[in-house]
Amino acid sequence: MPQFRKIVLLIHVSLLSVFFGPALFAQKNLNREITIGSIRQQPIGKVLQNISQNGRFSFAYNNNTIPSDSLISLQGYSGSLFILLTKLLGSNYEFKDIDGYVVLRHTPNRLSITAEVVITQDNEVVVKGNICDNVSGARIKNASVYEKNLLISSLTDADGNFELKLKAGAGSVGLTVSKESYRDTSLFILSEVKVYYHKVAKNYDYYPEGTGKRLESNRFARLFISSKQIIQGMNLGNYFATSAYQISLTPGLSSHGMYNSQVIDHVSLNLLGGYTAGINGIEAGGVFNINRKNMQYVQLAGAFNLVGGNVSGLQAAGIYNNVYKSAFGVQLAGCANIDSMARGLQVAGLINKTKGKNSGMQLAGLFNMAAETKGIQLAGLGNWSSGQTGSQISGLFNVGKKVKGFQLAMLINVADSSDYPVGLINLVKTGEKSIAVSTDELWFTHIDLRSGGRVLYGLVGTAFKFNVRPAYALSLGIGAHIIHRSRFSLDGEYVNQQTFNMRKNLYQTNGLKLLPGYRFTKTLRVFAGPSIQEVHAGDASDADLNGWVFSKRYNQDGITALHAGLTMGIQYVW
Repeated sequence: MPQFRKIVLLIHVSLLSVFFGPALFAQKNLNREITIGSIRQQPIGKVLQNISQNGRFSFAYNNNTIPSDSLISLQGYSGSLFILLTKLLGSNYEFKDIDGYVVLRHTPNRLSITAEVVITQDNEVVVKGNICDNVSGARIKNASVYEKNLLISSLTDADGNFELKLKAGAGSVGLTVSKESYRDTSLFILSEVKVYYHKVAKNYDYYPEGTGKRLESNRFARLFISSKQIIQGMNLGNYFATSAYQISLTPGLSSHGMYNSQVIDHVSLNLLGGYTAGINGIEAGGVFNINRKNMQYVQLAGAFNLVGGNVSGLQAAGIYNNVYKSAFGVQLAGCANIDSMARGLQVAGLINKTKGKNSGMQLAGLFNMAAETKGIQLAGLGNWSSGQTGSQISGLFNVGKKVKGFQLAMLINVADSSDYPVGLINLVKTGEKSIAVSTDELWFTHIDLRSGGRVLYGLVGTAFKFNVRPAYALSLGIGAHIIHRSRFSLDGEYVNQQTFNMRKNLYQTNGLKLLPGYRFTKTLRVFAGPSIQEVHAGDASDADLNGWVFSKRYNQDGITALHAGLTMGIQYVW
């Protein structure tokens, strides 16, 4: 049996949190003198907002537990903020003052802690104890017991028991117990030998919960996070310690143990994967990295990175990066980058998806998607922006709303407004679309669809000629509205035309056209204008060269000729 000594428990504090350290009794904002006039039927949330604006701090609370919409009336008040909050919310709430926030927690229940310290023959210090409900005496399961300076923690078992192993020479220790719906309870244990032992206090930060979705609710993330770690995070809430480094084999096997999800590290090395509060430096994971809050500077993973807050710096993963809030800097992924907002550069082998505004550049092998863009989207297949749009370049299609830049696609551009769409078909709500029937100097009959924006438009059409030598043609082109008045217009076009018959491709024409037009009605326009065209034919006998021929050059590949002509027709415009 190991020898042991029991250490006397000297201080038991049930209303204060160890997180405040030396500042426990220096509650700056809670002790602030508040004076408010008469209030009649105002929401609690509005009253809290007015107080925080005048006091230059913020209230942090869960809307599900604080009745912010409840109406209150008050004849007027002058006194401390702590007493005012007690009047407004009652005694079932706990108030904490930290880092510019006053945190409001619904804590209708109370708990108590009993503990003893055992020092074994191996000079190992073990703190054992149990947690129970202060009223009913029932043992409390899954309560978090932790020492904030040593960064160690444990969860109580089904009987409310816990055990913490301390390093030898730890001196006095302060234990805190946290559990949802219970008020935090602290217990100080003073060492027999080193009562005046000095420890360097850890730094702590507070992050308000906000309205966003929690990372722990992600089903994919839950595959790598144990239920005990999730319960730990729920108990300890949004208070986070900082540490120089941590090393993990898996999320459950870390140098910080169960406390890992509450620690923001400067250096984090995860051999397989890790689960931390955040990174303020560099993190590398053999397979994955999971951060509850923010990541700054550098994060590298063989497979994926999951960040519940913001990313600032470089984030790279073999498969994908998922950021719940904003990403500022560079994201590189073999398959996909996903975030709520982005500013910087996103590069993905398959997909980039920004749920909100993207103010940088998205480069994807297949597809880019954003609610709003201010930069450039470049994709092999397509781009999609459901709000204000910058510039889009893709191999197949672009979809935007109010496009401020340009759209370039091989096939189709879609937008509410887009002045510079470059594609065969451009479906722009505020733009012009038309179908034209026309003829030219070669006596082809053309049927062309023109569609575009205020400045640029695309052309796709077909043509045919029935005479001694029947021929057909396919026309693709781009045009610009040089002058666009209510009656008179002037368009310039570049058109490529492939001419063929039933047996072979005959020749190719590249031409420039200048087409003045006159609009008789809202939907009817006539046009006529000159063109200059270069013809390439493999066989001189295949080429039709009517009009004014400037030059002919014969070589072993056939004939190249330059000639001028005339195009005229009628358009139906909408």
